[in-house]
Amino acid sequence: MRPFFILFVTCFISYETHSKEVWIYSDDGTWGDGIIALEQFFNHYNIPHKRIYASDLNNSANYYDASAICFPGGYSYNYKLALTEKTVNNIRNYVSNGGSYIGICAGAYFASSSVVWEGFEYPYSLSLFKGKAIGSMHSIAAWDNYNMTKISTNQQNSILVNSDKELNVLYYGGPHFESEGINYETLAFWEDYNKYPAIINFNFDAGKVLLIGPHLEIEEDSDRDSTNFAQELDDVESDWNFLYTIISWALNIQTSVTDNEKISMISLISPNPASEFIQFNLNKINQSEATNIQIYNLLGECVVNYEL
Repeated sequence: MRPFFILFVTCFISYETHSKEVWIYSDDGTWGDGIIALEQFFNHYNIPHKRIYASDLNNSANYYDASAICFPGGYSYNYKLALTEKTVNNIRNYVSNGGSYIGICAGAYFASSSVVWEGFEYPYSLSLFKGKAIGSMHSIAAWDNYNMTKISTNQQNSILVNSDKELNVLYYGGPHFESEGINYETLAFWEDYNKYPAIINFNFDAGKVLLIGPHLEIEEDSDRDSTNFAQELDDVESDWNFLYTIISWALNIQTSVTDNEKISMISLISPNPASEFIQFNLNKINQSEATNIQIYNLLGECVVNYEL
């Protein structure tokens, strides 16, 4: 029997087979190696993505085509200078209305209410995370040095089923997080820094926020990230599987393995729930037998039977 996905919608009008893209902010202050590594990561897992710039965000309030907006490592102060207050409000509204924000290192600082950097506190207006992002952590590596360190994953979090309990990760100036009352989940802790939160996630109204302190996108002793950064360091495992697990939560990706685990699929469906239209994308990770998608309305009527 062929595997199929069933999506219930109140009224089906149209569907599109192209998917939304992760927008990777790539303007002044962003870290080039981090962007390249992210692009290789997204390519590896067949996740559509593109680079965007301050002018793209400043000149439009329509972020409909973004499955997530990702702010990578770099200098958060440059992000603050480049983006207008209107754009910051647009990003907040995008997330509030069901979008996703992924912040890595500087991107995590940028999303917080305040940044405590080297003992000095600075207010930030995006404020998706109502709390402080604090760095650098000198006992691991004082800025602008970097080093391998350990994080311990939160095995009580349902997202992390079957994830490694510990990972060796690259630290390069990232924050730990202190909350001001917001409800959030800790996905991983800085094992070598008082077990403070290293990676957190939470819902922001209808949207999702994922803030990552370490640089999981960098493969320290592998060429598959297409960078030479930290190649001299010895990492005992890849961080990409874990990164994919947590980014899957942000992107509403559901994986399904069927037919005796011969087929592994990524399903990206949006918006969900839907009332007028849906978009979906299926990318085969392991090429195998054909599959099909069947979509039903609430009356139990099959409105689409799509062969892949």
